[in-house]
Amino acid sequence: MKRNNWKPAFALLTVTALLFGQGVGTIYAQGTTAPTQAGATAPSGQAIRQAVFTFSNLAKQAKTTYASNGIDKTPGTVLRFTSEPVTLDGVNESFAYFYSVPRATIGSNNYLEISFSHSELLNGTRSTLTVSVDDKPLKSVFLTKETAQQGKIRIPLGADETALGFHKITITKHSLLTDNICDDQNDPANWVKIDKSSFAFLDTQAVTSSADLLREYPVPFVEPGNSTEVFTKIVVPDAADQDVVAAALKVATSLSAQTATKRPIPIMTESEWKAKGELGHVIALGNPEGWTGPLKTLVAEQGIATREQKLGLDYYQMRVNQSAEAKLMLLVSRGKETNFAETIHLLTDKEMNKQLAGNQLTVKQVPRVQAAEQSPISLSLASGGYSHVMLEHGSSRTEQVTLKIPSHWKITGDVTLDLKLKISPLLMQKYEGEDKPQHQLTVTVNGVPYTVMLQQLKAVDDNDNYHVSIPISQSVIKEANHALTVSFSASMNQKGDVCAPENNMGRWVFVDKESSLNVPHEVPAQRSFRYWPAPYVQDAGLKDTAFLLPEKWTGSYLSQFSMLMNNMLSEVSNQKGSSFVIFQEPLNEKALQEIASYNVIAMGDIEQYPSLQKVQGQLLINEAKQLNQYHVINETSRYVAWVQPSIWNQERTLSVFQSADKSKASQGTFLHADLLEYLKNSNEDGQIVVMSKSNEVLSIQLEDHEEKQTKGINEVVGNIPLWLIGVILVVFLIVLVIFIRLLKKEKEKSRRRK
Repeated sequence: MKRNNWKPAFALLTVTALLFGQGVGTIYAQGTTAPTQAGATAPSGQAIRQAVFTFSNLAKQAKTTYASNGIDKTPGTVLRFTSEPVTLDGVNESFAYFYSVPRATIGSNNYLEISFSHSELLNGTRSTLTVSVDDKPLKSVFLTKETAQQGKIRIPLGADETALGFHKITITKHSLLTDNICDDQNDPANWVKIDKSSFAFLDTQAVTSSADLLREYPVPFVEPGNSTEVFTKIVVPDAADQDVVAAALKVATSLSAQTATKRPIPIMTESEWKAKGELGHVIALGNPEGWTGPLKTLVAEQGIATREQKLGLDYYQMRVNQSAEAKLMLLVSRGKETNFAETIHLLTDKEMNKQLAGNQLTVKQVPRVQAAEQSPISLSLASGGYSHVMLEHGSSRTEQVTLKIPSHWKITGDVTLDLKLKISPLLMQKYEGEDKPQHQLTVTVNGVPYTVMLQQLKAVDDNDNYHVSIPISQSVIKEANHALTVSFSASMNQKGDVCAPENNMGRWVFVDKESSLNVPHEVPAQRSFRYWPAPYVQDAGLKDTAFLLPEKWTGSYLSQFSMLMNNMLSEVSNQKGSSFVIFQEPLNEKALQEIASYNVIAMGDIEQYPSLQKVQGQLLINEAKQLNQYHVINETSRYVAWVQPSIWNQERTLSVFQSADKSKASQGTFLHADLLEYLKNSNEDGQIVVMSKSNEVLSIQLEDHEEKQTKGINEVVGNIPLWLIGVILVVFLIVLVIFIRLLKKEKEKSRRRK
């Protein structure tokens, strides 16, 4: 078969400068979509066509338009409130839902549609349903017999309700069964149900615009609040050096940290990106001379390599194959004789991000990043993304929050939930006699309740502030894998008050968002996965940590690297203190000396690491020491990770992540998200972790394995009958006597000969 003459991806077919707007140039760069083998064809039988990338410089563009994130071709976005119906009980109850308006052009046809039903026994003249957005009432309706089976409210949304960012919808019901002023709020017949078909409709258009792209960074690459959140990939040169790889990882982890889901950012090489030919936002990061594909054409045309700069940030509008839609590319360029290690904090530091402006920025003098504050990790309601909790009289609502103790903490003392409270003076009044009311705050931690008698508390100042410390047992923490679900409820009715028709009679309990978990702890240095990611991660971030890369790697390798880094740093509140070093095979003498100072993580097959191959006998898992010796089936194992003393310094730690499946190893995969989640949550004291092809994860503790082997030998010895042991001893003694006699006879014969 004749081999197709595929030209290099960086071949320039046409370079055309087209002026539009204020002198903006458009560059066409054509690259080959790489076939899987020589002579490969498209499904139609035609040769795979080349992808044409079009880049338009936005440096002088007054207003830039591009395709909105997460918006399909059908205009409009539907936001569902809940996946299940919500039932509101009692006289007064409410339901809150938060929605996010994405960065997109918003039309005028925006509205809420609330579907509901309710008890037929409600008093239609005294029962109402009110819908508010951002605590501003928009509409109220009576709950009548006509709306009992199915009611529907459609409420137009204005500019305030459709402004960019988060908004809160509150659905509040006040309902009574009779005209009696003292209506029993606990009557089960008093209910309103909000149907799951309720939704908000946003008239989002397929495009959005911006007059200052750097000011809006990191949007559109990540967009917190959007259902997907991550809308970018990071592209590096095919032969990127360690400085570029480290910078790409820092940008990836900083972007992930700004999302609620903490999704990892994919990283790929230029040739992989070109081969896919997909249209999407891109952060291209590298040395100007390092590009070999479509970006080589762009960099040459724009003269980026000749600039006098420490760091260059250039936005481009990008199309693939003359697509109608356009996405954005941020080209991040390193200056001559400059390392990204000195400059990349302009993109990774939030305070520096606030100073970015324009569509192009050439930085000649890079400001130093401020030293990271050594502040402890806060486990407050605020750090978990929660606001203050307000418990009011007449509401049966229970507020719930979830707090997570970092997995790398070894708890060394008693854990408490320290609450900062403000309590209504009406609840703290002194009463005489036995009929005085008893007001309580009930805090439930993972199903275990703790009740505080409010009137027994003593104020810490004159502003009605109180402190309450609630103990949490180690068993509760262990059972929950360090994740604590905390709910707050209060009883504040007057003695003999059967009902509470008023929503708020001046009696309330306020839980400050600075209320927090107090966890005495240390970050252990022991060599097991129990406190992963310790010892690599401390409270301030990565410390004394190095990553060892193979001589050759792919974008898939870097994406898994990004996933690992993201997992390790997901519980670190301030990543500014993180510092890590990247070493790459083959290691020279200088690198061998330097790597001995670090705790090291290596990822991938051992065959890719000459320095590890030389000392295979010192590794826990190798060709001679396979998984079957730990009661694991080699053929059904998918991934394996282990931790051991570093081969370069026994005082340091080495962790290795690799594929246990040879077919997966050839694909360059060595890590799975479920394996990392297991390490974070299992709290198992093992040195080896194996993930099977059925995605089951097994932890192996070497001490237990050795003890079982010793125990097995002892059991074998213990099962030998006593009479058999006696026979063996008798036979041994007889043989010994015979041997001694024969020895004496030999000595006598020797004497006679003499």
